[in-house]
Amino acid sequence: MNDMLKNLPSLGQMLKLVVFLILALIVIALLLAIVKALIPLLIVAALVAGGVYLYRRLQAQGSAS
Repeated sequence: MNDMLKNLPSLGQMLKLVVFLILALIVIALLLAIVKALIPLLIVAALVAGGVYLYRRLQAQGSAS
């Protein structure tokens, strides 16, 4: 039993781990919030790009006829 207690990490190491994990959770939450905010913008950009592509394709087909 005494050997098991000696193998436990110190209180300072445990506090560093807890602080590191909390910071990692904050970073992940921030990244998810940024991605959530950018999804509508990405959808609009994809629609605009697809519209431009189709317009140019139709223009090319019309001039080839």
